[in-house]
Amino acid sequence: MRANFLILGGGVGQLPAIQKAQALGMNAVVVSNDPHCIGASIADYFECVDTTDFEGVEQVARQYKVVGSMTMSNDVAVPTSCYVNEKLNLPMQGKALIQLATDKYLMREKFATHQVNSPKFYQIRDSDDLTFVKHKLKSALKTESFIVKPNDSSGSRGVSRITTSEELDEAVQYAVGFSRNKSVIVEEFIDGIEIGAQTFSVDGKVIYCFVHNDKVSNMVPIGHSFPSVYTKEQVSRIEEECEKALTSLGIENGPSNIDIIIDSDGVPFVIEVGARLGATKLPELVMLHSDIDLTTLTIQLASGQKVECLPVTQNEAVAVEMITVDQDGIIEKIGDVSSLVRKYQPVDFELRLSEKQKITKLKSGQDQYGHVIFTGTSAVEAEEKCAEFITECLSLLDICRIETQVL
Repeated sequence: MRANFLILGGGVGQLPAIQKAQALGMNAVVVSNDPHCIGASIADYFECVDTTDFEGVEQVARQYKVVGSMTMSNDVAVPTSCYVNEKLNLPMQGKALIQLATDKYLMREKFATHQVNSPKFYQIRDSDDLTFVKHKLKSALKTESFIVKPNDSSGSRGVSRITTSEELDEAVQYAVGFSRNKSVIVEEFIDGIEIGAQTFSVDGKVIYCFVHNDKVSNMVPIGHSFPSVYTKEQVSRIEEECEKALTSLGIENGPSNIDIIIDSDGVPFVIEVGARLGATKLPELVMLHSDIDLTTLTIQLASGQKVECLPVTQNEAVAVEMITVDQDGIIEKIGDVSSLVRKYQPVDFELRLSEKQKITKLKSGQDQYGHVIFTGTSAVEAEEKCAEFITECLSLLDICRIETQVL
């Protein structure tokens, strides 16, 4: 009899988990509040339940007697998965992760307690907090910048950078609009280079830590590449900081997606840790780079199976870039994309656009319309191939621009 495995979310980002759970011989039980999501069409069992509904998802898990649960690509469903795993005594990434998984303030408190390099921070929950933070930042903003973000959101939604105290009110109001608990984090802006790491742990030991280069636009990650451009000594320092961060949060098993900034002195600062597999094709990129299948390992560990973590013997240079646009509009016509694919022969390519479709300029991780992946002799060469391909791809789109009206 096939075991049932629960996947929270049925969007494009969760498809690899659904498909690989099935490839491992399990039934994929998918929950989503969208009955028309792509995951609903390929799941063995589908239930229309919001992934943030703790009790609703728990009921589904009990109904199907699932052997484990997971999500990937976004943080929203991580607390629910942690809750279900604790309630049903299923394999867990760690204890007491339900709040820590997405509460950026609690996460930063843990970082501070365990001396993890991380930006200084403040929390704003009400008008008193806002007044206090304004006072604290009044002099600091003369020489520094700060980032304002929702306390419990993901995908770079609701994030802005401020350089004056006058900008704080508007930035807080913007961030609150994306926060479920109406709480906001204000953190020191670290001027440096954004990178990331994909980790995988078993019984408290970090088995893999894949440090990757990031391409960022408007504070939104739109691309990644391997191998890291940093030296072995620098990568070792980054790995040490990642391990400290995971220890501080009590993440002992499974994957983590870690956002990092390297400052001008080469010091790594941990910005956030997501207790799940990364988005924007990162698991696929890790597979191409190292031949390590983090998605399969995650499903095996989350379902109570024994995992075999093989040594990394491959070091392929590879890059991915997401397809984004710099204007709001409507797609009038799409040119001959197939000839472009024949010309460049990418490792992987997807364009999620159709004629008459409305498109939105890049503001968050949701404003993406596909991706392209290339290998190369170096990470830089692979990145350049991606950029060149996307430039030509966008030139094939006939876009009717929508002007934003200012009232």
